[in-house]
Amino acid sequence: MAKSITDVAGRTYDEPRYKEGEAGSDLTPGELLVQTGTNADGEPIYDAVSTVDQLGPQAQFAMVPTTPPKRDVSDTDPIDQTISAGTLVQVRVFSRGETVQNALLAAGSDLTTAANANVSPGDRLGTNNDGSLKITTTGGAAVAVAREANDNSSAAAGDRARLTVEVL
Repeated sequence: MAKSITDVAGRTYDEPRYKEGEAGSDLTPGELLVQTGTNADGEPIYDAVSTVDQLGPQAQFAMVPTTPPKRDVSDTDPIDQTISAGTLVQVRVFSRGETVQNALLAAGSDLTTAANANVSPGDRLGTNNDGSLKITTTGGAAVAVAREANDNSSAAAGDRARLTVEVL
């Protein structure tokens, strides 16, 4: 599932914006996130977007952990390691025109229409209910456009792929 790069990164035009908070559930770097509340200390809680074709989500993605609690030291590629619920999650906010590498593309088996996981450059992408992206035709739901082709339509449930996208 991982590409050669081991982070969620991209081309930026301004100073990159970062946030951090508590993971409200287990997260994977590259998932599109939404703030779902605050914890007892007033810190934001982030979860993967859980709505199909959510209208107007902010382009903020979970990053590979770099600060305590540090990622595990197993042989698993850091971009594929789980950010456990209740731990620190680092979030990168992308602006219109910026490129996101290693965003997650939904598995066809997780979609009502598996073909929505077969993307070509220029396809408009919206949210799936697991923080991944898929082709959308719903007005106002597109958060990005695909910058590369990737056919994940026959993938098993939960087997998301990595994709480079440009934020709308």
